[in-house]
Amino acid sequence: MTRAWTQEEIVNWKEGRDKQRRKQGLPPFDELDANEKKTALEAQRTELFQSTQLTLRSMAWPLWRYPLSAYPAPRSGTLELPRNYLSPSGCDRLKFREGDNLNSLTYQYYDEVVDPVSYPGNNFVTDSAIQPKRHEYLGPSPKVAGYRFTQGIAEVAFWDDHLKTTWIGKRRWDVELEFDPVVEGWFVVEHT
Repeated sequence: MTRAWTQEEIVNWKEGRDKQRRKQGLPPFDELDANEKKTALEAQRTELFQSTQLTLRSMAWPLWRYPLSAYPAPRSGTLELPRNYLSPSGCDRLKFREGDNLNSLTYQYYDEVVDPVSYPGNNFVTDSAIQPKRHEYLGPSPKVAGYRFTQGIAEVAFWDDHLKTTWIGKRRWDVELEFDPVVEGWFVVEHT
């Protein structure tokens, strides 16, 4: 994703980076030689990647509890809700409008009781649940880390504490970073 920077934004961004470096007892970035810049950029990339992962995982809410915060849909679309872990049985789709609370819609769907005999996939919570709920088929500890929007489709980004895995639909996701040569810094693109 190419950013359009004004000269003022470039100066402000670099001043902010240098202010943070000074707090850490480090010299301004532009005073570093090529090798030092390379090392500093790798450290920035690693720290940004780890802190973003930590933030996403710590902010993820457990599907078996009603979410404490709302996630208003930025636009209308269709919410894809996997039936089970990594979606081998596909997804159900739910239409939503701009402003609808996606966290609430997701919770309501996965809080529904299902027939354990006919529902596809493995129940990760118990073999003989009296009233199993949909979320029990997503993993032992599924949490919602956010949503990914692509051409009117919203997909749920899951994080499972117990399995130590992240997934959206049929694929894994991770934090994606991009280097911007204009300011010589790393940025989070999205979690993909």
